Amino acid sequence: MSKIGNWVLEMQEDAAWSSKEVFCRKHGVSQGDVWEEVQRQMDEDSVEPEAYWGHFEMEMDDGA
Repeated sequence: MSKIGNWVLEMQEDAAWSSKEVFCRKHGVSQGDVWEEVQRQMDEDSVEPEAYWGHFEMEMDDGA
């Protein structure tokens, strides 16, 4: 992979786990849009358990 490709991949990986402050300290404030885009994509890709499994009412078993 090219140097630029490696740099972009590194930024995307860092954006996935770091806060925006930490990300900008490492990659520069001008790259804050990369962090925001990765975070937006992660939010869109996440699935709520109810959306995946459906909603179920659970009963407590009193053991009797």
